[in-house]
Amino acid sequence: MNHYIKLVNFEVKRFSKLFLALIIAVVAAQIFGAIITSLHYVSNAETTMLRDQMTVSDYIQNYGAYSLQNFLFSEYFILSVVFAAALLMIYVFFIWYRDWLGKSSVIYRLLMLPTARRNVYFAKLTTILLFVFGLTGMQIILLEVVKQITRQIVPDQLWQADSVIYIYSTDILNLLYPQSPLLFVFYYVIGITAVAVIFTSILFERSYHLKGIFLALIYSVISVVLVMVPVIIQTITDYFYMNEIYLLVTGFSILTTALAIYLADYLLKRKINV
Repeated sequence: MNHYIKLVNFEVKRFSKLFLALIIAVVAAQIFGAIITSLHYVSNAETTMLRDQMTVSDYIQNYGAYSLQNFLFSEYFILSVVFAAALLMIYVFFIWYRDWLGKSSVIYRLLMLPTARRNVYFAKLTTILLFVFGLTGMQIILLEVVKQITRQIVPDQLWQADSVIYIYSTDILNLLYPQSPLLFVFYYVIGITAVAVIFTSILFERSYHLKGIFLALIYSVISVVLVMVPVIIQTITDYFYMNEIYLLVTGFSILTTALAIYLADYLLKRKINV
């Protein structure tokens, strides 16, 4: 366990500067977007009311009040979230290939440590999860900051205060922060499974090189099919309720993750030589 914790700390430190830069970029983009969207709304409201001789209530009735939804559906928020997700997805590959393709092959030093080789795999998987939860936690705080900024810009008469449940019911936030425990487990288990399968696919490629690319592709397809078994059965039989499908897919995802870990452990111990 001590070696595993040290490996996690090692991986986190290696990505910490890039992760900090990512957080700064997301924060800057969203704060800038909040200012721009709220200023644009206020400017447009004032121009329209002056031109059409409308009262505030008339404007709201025709065009709607400003709420956090205006920001959440803006390109500033959506693109910043997509950018962060894309960078993390790239790092899922980079976290392994950097160790092999760098100036010094760090992977061989990691595999020579006096600990089970699977701990290297678990440490990298844990690192990805820590960064995902770090970003999602930061986003909750950032939304509150954005809310306070827009409140300072938009007049009270034009502001609409949405409930927390309504705010987090938007598509992108509902994906990041599911409103039911079942969906939370479902989404994050699917995410963990995807990362585990990618990790094991990379180890197939590293173990068998050119042949490993085809093995990785075959393994990935089998993994996707395995996760989708309940959906395939439902398509044919229309037998299950939606919650049952979520539970079954979660169960098959856990099975797929266990298979990924077993294969990764085998490849690290038997096929990758130091």
